[in-house]
Amino acid sequence: MDETVAKPMHPEPMGTIAPDPRRNTMATYLTFATRMAGPLQDLTERRPRLSIDAYPLERLLLLRCFGQVEQLEDATEIRNSGRELLYHARVGDEGTLLLEGGGDEADIIASLAEQNAHLLPPIRWQRGEALVSLVLENGADSQSLLAQFPQARLVSKRQAANTPRGRSPLSSPLFLPKLTEKQARALLAAHDAGYYEFPRKATTEEVSLSLGIARSTFEQHLNRAEHHVVRALLPMVRMRAGREGDEALEVYSRFSRELGLYVHLEVLGDRVAAVRLARKAPAGSAGSDHPYLARILEHIRTGRGDLTDIPLHLEVAPFEREVLEFLRTIPPGQVITYGEIARRLGRPGASRAVGTACARNPAVIVIPCHRVVPKSGGLGEYSSEGGPETKRKLLEREGARIAERPAPGGERPDARRTETKTARAHA
Repeated sequence: MDETVAKPMHPEPMGTIAPDPRRNTMATYLTFATRMAGPLQDLTERRPRLSIDAYPLERLLLLRCFGQVEQLEDATEIRNSGRELLYHARVGDEGTLLLEGGGDEADIIASLAEQNAHLLPPIRWQRGEALVSLVLENGADSQSLLAQFPQARLVSKRQAANTPRGRSPLSSPLFLPKLTEKQARALLAAHDAGYYEFPRKATTEEVSLSLGIARSTFEQHLNRAEHHVVRALLPMVRMRAGREGDEALEVYSRFSRELGLYVHLEVLGDRVAAVRLARKAPAGSAGSDHPYLARILEHIRTGRGDLTDIPLHLEVAPFEREVLEFLRTIPPGQVITYGEIARRLGRPGASRAVGTACARNPAVIVIPCHRVVPKSGGLGEYSSEGGPETKRKLLEREGARIAERPAPGGERPDARRTETKTARAHA
């Protein structure tokens, strides 16, 4: 985050504030997208298949990168960012960068805190746009907050239940203000030596020898560093665990007349975990009123509308993630073959793996796997409810020209061949 928001004259420390048992706090979860000029915007615009989760840590910035991560540490945007690259690693199509310098993020977050708004990391960067999630306390003005960010647009806003815990669940030692340099060096040395791998590749005695300090001193620094880091991550861990007052999976459902099916939307916090089609409404639904669900149904009805800005929470393998993220670049009304996707991802022999990724798509329509067809012709398979017939309805709504062709020998094919443009714009 590189855009400067008005800085508070006397920022308050973000330590934990003791809850007032007489006061209930109504928390609102707000997610918005913004285009903030800077290296991460430039980098993700230049690499459309790159996603970056940014974790601001006072004067440090941790970047978890997915997709197009080749030679990321040498990218012009990183080298010219004004930040020192402290650490980088890459495993497959996932990379990690730790940068030092700057401090704009800390100023912005301190300013937000004065306005009763608290950042929920990470900040997701994709295609030149940042997706930011906040927790708002009573009195926070969402419109005023959005006005402070360039080209900000609301993605979602929902209210949590009352909680008597005051500001304690909203504050966090995220910036590690009490982590000393010695503790930080001990933690990094342990990590680099493989102390946290399974099985461990080094003992505390071996790491302490490499640093030239006593084992007892090293373990003391390491234990305190681990304590600070665990405390900093607890808010995110609570969200993952679905504890009361934090993020939990919610299911919304509404009937689509166009498909003759129910559309089930599963949301984790402000991100979509799944979109499924079904013959029946789910048991225990949270209702039918969710902005993402309304947009999905409107797209089904009209075939228009861009769903690429809907944030996703995907728990998939790296190659599957790469395929699913590519699918989101295919515009409505266009189709592409499995083999062509494999070729554009640099794996020309992986068309079957592309088909498997499509079949396992956890969020149909939002991730438009229905726009992928076999090279041999016809619609091909569709793993969601309704099969190829549902696929045909979706393509027809999007404006694809579909014509029935007789099979060899005059027999009628089970699936219809789709005659439409291929996604040449993404070559």
